[in-house]
Amino acid sequence: MAENLDPGRQDPEAAMKIPARWIAGILAAGVATAMLAAMPLMAFPASQSQSSSQSKSQSQSQAKPADSGQHWGWFVPKPVPKQPPATPQAGQPGAKPAPARVTVSQGGGTTGGRPTVTRTIAETGTKGGVGTQSEVVSIPGMNGGAHTLVDQQTETIQLNDHTTRTITKIYGQDSNGNRKLIGIEQTDTTTLGGGKSKSESTYSKLDANGQFKVSQRDVSETTPTSPHSSVTNTTVFRPGMSGGMDAKQKIEITRQTGKNTEHTVRTLLTPNLNGGWQTSKRTVTVFDKQADGRQTEEKTLYVPDANGNLTVGQRVVTKDWKAKDGQEHQVVSTYVTKPAGTLTSQGTALSLMQRVSTLKTVKPNGTVETRQQTEERSRVSPSMGLKVSGAVVSIAKPTKSGIMDTQSTVYLDNGNGQLRQVSVFTGHEPKSEPAAATKLANSKGQQNQSGGQEAKTKKH
Repeated sequence: MAENLDPGRQDPEAAMKIPARWIAGILAAGVATAMLAAMPLMAFPASQSQSSSQSKSQSQSQAKPADSGQHWGWFVPKPVPKQPPATPQAGQPGAKPAPARVTVSQGGGTTGGRPTVTRTIAETGTKGGVGTQSEVVSIPGMNGGAHTLVDQQTETIQLNDHTTRTITKIYGQDSNGNRKLIGIEQTDTTTLGGGKSKSESTYSKLDANGQFKVSQRDVSETTPTSPHSSVTNTTVFRPGMSGGMDAKQKIEITRQTGKNTEHTVRTLLTPNLNGGWQTSKRTVTVFDKQADGRQTEEKTLYVPDANGNLTVGQRVVTKDWKAKDGQEHQVVSTYVTKPAGTLTSQGTALSLMQRVSTLKTVKPNGTVETRQQTEERSRVSPSMGLKVSGAVVSIAKPTKSGIMDTQSTVYLDNGNGQLRQVSVFTGHEPKSEPAAATKLANSKGQQNQSGGQEAKTKKH
């Protein structure tokens, strides 16, 4: 079955990723050792599927906090008994948080043995988004027990009618394995008159003396330039030589929307040797939705060539459509410059390096079957063309209780041109949510967030 796997097409599952920006050190050590059993998944090259987008209506909505399927796509939520209601937080007069919603996601190895990764999320909140969310990701420890990779808690507070504060606390472990607060992120977002908005984010972490010190501050402001366009300017501050906070980056995002189109330009500027600013990267995203429902998103990355001029370095084209038989298709094609080549001048040719095809089928009995196949071109022998490197087959079956029993099987190339099974993940998820490995990544919603999001991933 594995050797003849059909290269079906469907909505791809967002690839595994760990969202906490303060745990880069933890991940570097933990993933290299304790997650050895899960490495085949991390090698599976489906991450490009994240460049896909949902419908235009979703693209114009405000990005929501990631839920249980966005960070660990292969691990399916498993409902557990509800917890008692949480106490209303400060700044929430009269708020009555809903009972905690707890989900547990687990992934097993090739033999279906004990889970190699466990992710637990507990949420309380009101309809307005005010509340708390805690997230813990752990793997079996070297000497028994569990080793924590991610441990964070996010609290959202409505300060007034115009301002919302989000506080994320990041926890690590001390030398004795005890829980220890190591980082704090705080963002205040305020809506202003005339469609304007502003936000300020601070990131604090422990210094050598065990004191919390601000390591970065982002200041953003969004201003509408017309009924269908806006510009967001973000300045990123980090500690300077004098001990104060110096501007290290500027990010400008311009967005223009039409009835069925959206055009976004994100420009990153960094200081030059003359005390001014220079453009170091630019991303142009064009989204188009046709009358028959077909959607196309083209994202082009421009980077400096050998002469310092911006030229195309990568292009990702995502196409979504629904066939007459009801099957949902998606194809994500990634083009890059010559493998192992250098951008020596403008107009360097692009080559198709990866294609991720996905197919989602809903059967009459409610079973959802998805198939995803990844093809790649070898950087060592690019003339050989695209070759199948991996696949994922996911099946979600409805139960009488309204919960979907799910199973996702991951296949990788065995080096001889055949696919071999490397991992199987089972679990349960609410029937109303998309099946495992089928969710479209809302890249357009992510673009609508503050330009500082790009800087956040760079500071560690």
